[in-house]
Amino acid sequence: MKKLLITLATVALLAACNVTVTPIGPQPGTKVTVGDDDGAAVTIPAGKTHRFELEVAASPVRVDVGHKEATANKELYVKALDKDDSPYAHTDARDYFQDASVPLAEASSVASQNVNISLPYSLNLPKNMGKVYIEVTNNTVADATVTVKAVERNEILRQNEELEAPPSGGFSGKSGAILFLGQHDTYVYTGSSNQQIVFDVADPANPIALKAILNKGKPSETELERGVSINLLPDDVVEVFANNDARAGFCNNQNLDGCTDGITSGEYTLTVK
Repeated sequence: MKKLLITLATVALLAACNVTVTPIGPQPGTKVTVGDDDGAAVTIPAGKTHRFELEVAASPVRVDVGHKEATANKELYVKALDKDDSPYAHTDARDYFQDASVPLAEASSVASQNVNISLPYSLNLPKNMGKVYIEVTNNTVADATVTVKAVERNEILRQNEELEAPPSGGFSGKSGAILFLGQHDTYVYTGSSNQQIVFDVADPANPIALKAILNKGKPSETELERGVSINLLPDDVVEVFANNDARAGFCNNQNLDGCTDGITSGEYTLTVK
């Protein structure tokens, strides 16, 4: 009884002093259900931010933030935060997203000119991330009608995947996509003869700056220049990743299962010939 009286007295004192008691932990948001075709729709006033929340379970998720009145990039700013409310990723363009600890790159203004502005602002979240909060800021001078959807997506992770020798007079290779922050794909050449390998990306103007390293971690490592052939020896290893691990993108390749994002910013190919 004594504890109850003390608690009531404390609350009354704070109320009298006009002190707002803030709940401990992250603030909740409008719930978004993964796989819901309708998503969650909200009208955000000019200059304001609205928070959404969702749960990322055993499958990775792509979050799409649609803007009904869209006329250009950078009209919305989208930020994802983890269960502890720590910033994870952010974007203000439709063709890529990046680590929230890194300032948004101005390079996006060039590449994004060729990206359909009716596409959503998107970002990919890794599996088992748990509770995620999405904050959407309206950077325009008018109300923004925003719909947030979340769909399960493919991973397309390549770990020590085999690069085979090409048939006589032909070529072989692999396609992949860097879709998640910090993703590194690795390939091992299993052919028995020396060949040539070429690294290319789907969009040369892509601000993600994908890199490919031959024999990563060994004294002889070499960065592959895009479109330039380099010698490939048996058991050589190639690693593909985004420069500084700061960015990731999307894919729209019918040969890659689940790649229907409408943007090719994360895609790359390795060709052995």
